[in-house]
Amino acid sequence: MEVIKKQRLAVCRILLDVVEGACEVRDPDLILRTRHYPALQKEMGLTNCDWEEARDLSVLACLALSKELHYKVKMMIGLVAHELYSRDSSASYRLHQSFDVLMGAIDWPVSFKEITLFTPSK
Repeated sequence: MEVIKKQRLAVCRILLDVVEGACEVRDPDLILRTRHYPALQKEMGLTNCDWEEARDLSVLACLALSKELHYKVKMMIGLVAHELYSRDSSASYRLHQSFDVLMGAIDWPVSFKEITLFTPSK
């Protein structure tokens, strides 16, 4: 799978938006500490420079670019986002809805409840 820079930046921007909306502590390093991030990083070839460049991009434009991503990458975005959204023992209804909207926007329509069923417990 050939990954182009625009796609790498789109993945970074989408996940930065998840951290900004889902976590009380808006620390981008939370993404790097998720259990599923290393697989996403390896698959996409993400670098520190990608994260810096992605900060200035439009989330909507990145969501449009995400439609071109391989389903495996979309699944990994979902797993990382799920882990960020479920950092607290009980994620709010708003976070469940946000997750569902994100997954629909990237064309990988899995619900929060469905991904919880096949995500290994902590």
